[in-house]
Amino acid sequence: MAQKDPVKDQEESKHEASLTDHEIEAIEDHTPIRAVAIFESIRREGRMELLRPTSALTMSGFVAGLAIGLSVLSQGLLRSHLPVADWRPLVESLGYSIGFLIVILGQMQLFTENTIKAVCPVLDDTSARMFRRLARLWGLVLGSNLAGAATFGAVLWMTRNYQPDVWRAMHDISLHAVEFGTGEIVLRGIGAGWLVAALVWMTPNSGDARALMVIAITYLISLAGFAHVVAGATEVSLLILSGDLGFFSGVVGFLLPATVGNLLGGSVFFTILAWVQIRTELQGEDDDLIEAFRGD
Repeated sequence: MAQKDPVKDQEESKHEASLTDHEIEAIEDHTPIRAVAIFESIRREGRMELLRPTSALTMSGFVAGLAIGLSVLSQGLLRSHLPVADWRPLVESLGYSIGFLIVILGQMQLFTENTIKAVCPVLDDTSARMFRRLARLWGLVLGSNLAGAATFGAVLWMTRNYQPDVWRAMHDISLHAVEFGTGEIVLRGIGAGWLVAALVWMTPNSGDARALMVIAITYLISLAGFAHVVAGATEVSLLILSGDLGFFSGVVGFLLPATVGNLLGGSVFFTILAWVQIRTELQGEDDDLIEAFRGD
């Protein structure tokens, strides 16, 4: 159980004496929760995900992959109705947010969200059993995400003659996404993974602004040209079927480095570093308590 700081309690009581109960409640409602509480909130959610049955993870992941494909379609729709201009990416990138809004607000399984959600319980409990559960969840969710996104890409290819302008726009967007070298795709994947992890981290404090946060973060991912493995699977799928990209090049040249980058960005450069900060904060509180007791 957490120890109370008597000095802090005395200061709070002094100020609260001049406030009404309604004012105190309003202050508490508008006070953001600390990083330690954010971690605990995500850890609990992640632990529930690790315990979900295989069928639930797989179906949710597949539907999420299909939904993410809507990001590519929405971008293509916007581009096909916009003139060629320097400002066009500023508008068409808004379409990228559509699929992510559906997936995140719909509580579906998305691999890049689980680079932080499912990792927090493992950082708290580093047993072999937890690592096996993490590997199981990552494998199921990533596989089903990619299957769903690739299926949506196949549907886009099969319906390419219905709206040729939209198809050409999606095709051009996809070609641009995969034109980089392996090392650069890893770096672009780190950017996307870090931002999605940051989005998950901010969610407990977001309140009614959650949808706006999803739009802002995913808009930035698109505008910066970062590589998201699931959205990229739709682009790779339609390019392979159209004959503009080989299967090996699509998988090894894009999906694999994007996955590595997403994992590094989400799990290493955000989650683990956030955990180190939290551990340092907790250790600092313990040291303060020890000093307070010594002073008494």
